[in-house]
Amino acid sequence: MYQQIFALLGALLTAVVISKLFGFWTSLSQARRFAAASPVPYVSVYWYRGSGWFWLLSPWFAPFLESLPFGLGHWVRYLKRDFSWAHKGKLPREELGSDVFWTAAADGCLLHVSDADVVSQVVHRWKDFPKAELYYNDLTWFGDNVITTEGSDWQRHRKITGPSFNERNSSLVFQESLTQAKAMLASFTHETDGNVSAPGDEPVIDDLLFWLKAIALNVLSGAAFNLHIPWPTKSVVGFNVLHEPVESDSDSDSGFPAEPKTHLMSWQYCMNQIMDNFYFLIGFSPWILEHSPWKFLRILPAAFDEFMHYIQEMIDDVPRAEGTTPTPDDGTGNSTGTKPLLRRNDLLSNILRANENDLLDESEILGNICILLIAGHETSASVLETALILLATEPEFQQRIRDEIDSIWAAKKPGEDLTYEDYPKMRTIMALMLETLRLYPPIINLFKSTATPQTLTYRSQPLPLPPHTTIFLEAVSLHRNPKYWSPSPDLFLPSRWLKDATYTPPPNTLSESPAHANLLCPQKGSYIPFGAGMRSCLGKKFAQVEFCTIVAVLLKGYSVELVDDGGKGWEAKRREVLECLDRRQTIIALRMLGKVKVRFVRRGAESFP
Repeated sequence: MYQQIFALLGALLTAVVISKLFGFWTSLSQARRFAAASPVPYVSVYWYRGSGWFWLLSPWFAPFLESLPFGLGHWVRYLKRDFSWAHKGKLPREELGSDVFWTAAADGCLLHVSDADVVSQVVHRWKDFPKAELYYNDLTWFGDNVITTEGSDWQRHRKITGPSFNERNSSLVFQESLTQAKAMLASFTHETDGNVSAPGDEPVIDDLLFWLKAIALNVLSGAAFNLHIPWPTKSVVGFNVLHEPVESDSDSDSGFPAEPKTHLMSWQYCMNQIMDNFYFLIGFSPWILEHSPWKFLRILPAAFDEFMHYIQEMIDDVPRAEGTTPTPDDGTGNSTGTKPLLRRNDLLSNILRANENDLLDESEILGNICILLIAGHETSASVLETALILLATEPEFQQRIRDEIDSIWAAKKPGEDLTYEDYPKMRTIMALMLETLRLYPPIINLFKSTATPQTLTYRSQPLPLPPHTTIFLEAVSLHRNPKYWSPSPDLFLPSRWLKDATYTPPPNTLSESPAHANLLCPQKGSYIPFGAGMRSCLGKKFAQVEFCTIVAVLLKGYSVELVDDGGKGWEAKRREVLECLDRRQTIIALRMLGKVKVRFVRRGAESFP
């Protein structure tokens, strides 16, 4: 009896496996036939390209598959997590001889693009090529927002959020960055007793990213939510960045509403927990996390709840002017009442002011606030970390930045400070940011799709795309493409962006920072760290102002240098650091996996070669 049952179950299991394999192979063959008929080359990949688990776990098993004999696992190099970062665009150019190619899988064909002309076609025909929803689903976890929506929904979100990023807000960003950067620099250059460190003996900063995430969050909090948070310490000496900050002292987050404290975790701690463990947060239920054997997972649901409470408090605490404005009529021609007038100019107040007619509901307001925090915090901190480490490896260019800062200060009277009017003078600092983003973009792919049949043009030939095609616009491959970035597309050369007064931008180019004169204008579609076209990043100017201001403060009287605690010598240490910069992985954005020790040394006391 039991033997018959087991035999039946075995037969059913065998039939299911054979059916799945047959379906897999049939679908793969169909995708390969389509790709083979296309004018661009293709690569077969032997798994589902939409598999989230494959993407998440591939850093661990991909090396094994790639090492299989006879090239059996070579296809993994085109499918694994951060594959375009791993080969920097060289793999398809060397093997396929094309900047546009297909990967054919059992769940269809995916088009990879690192050709500027094709990128321009896709981003400017935004109605024909909406975002690929599959790759943005994670960001809807906080609520619908301006990044994840499409069509009329996106236009509704854009109408409310877009005008909030204006020149008055950029001025707020500058001032908040100035204040926070001064406090951060003081903590980098003072001892625990409050005295300034001896020149050349400044504290070693073991975890630069921790402090840059802190300043990115504080600037966002101030300029976006009018929440002015004091710097967490007077000196980095002895500060444990791994501790669990608890809301116990009255000054830790004094910018929040002056009400009895109900928070168990600090604002920054909640944010760090969410950013570092995002995929655990969205991948498992709160019950599973709370009963996990690992403490960092057990605390995650509580950190998220605290985070959302902070957000709601900020929304509820927006100050209002004494005046009122009529609300929309109720269909009878009569106003239904009045609403208080908002009077602040931070992003949150601007969004709420623009939403007086309730185009966005409460969950959508929350979704947009959360996504502004998530997107602005992680990327800003990562870019600053990379740029400062690169400066430490390039003393000559660091000197050019110091010279620029000195020239800005030379024009000031005693007692004057930096102002937003100084921002356009920071050309060399902007060149540093643009080059850092070129080589180390935090977002390595833009994901597009087709809802109906579309046709692109590549190398003067039509390239038909069927409905439901996914398109990867590959930033890393674009930014290192010799067609657009010669000479030396793989080298860090920020000077490539600095042009003289005779420079005239060629046709079909675009300025990446109109506030700064005589900067290189790349070919349209060849530079996309902030996206491109109608769906480009709303916070681009915010990020640029923040970056330039922080760097200008940090390098006014100090230099950033590497810490050679192993006695390896300058060149060996520099090579080690550049290798560390190359080891990256996407969490929410692409970030360094390792840490590089640096310190900020008073000018004249550097240990540069």
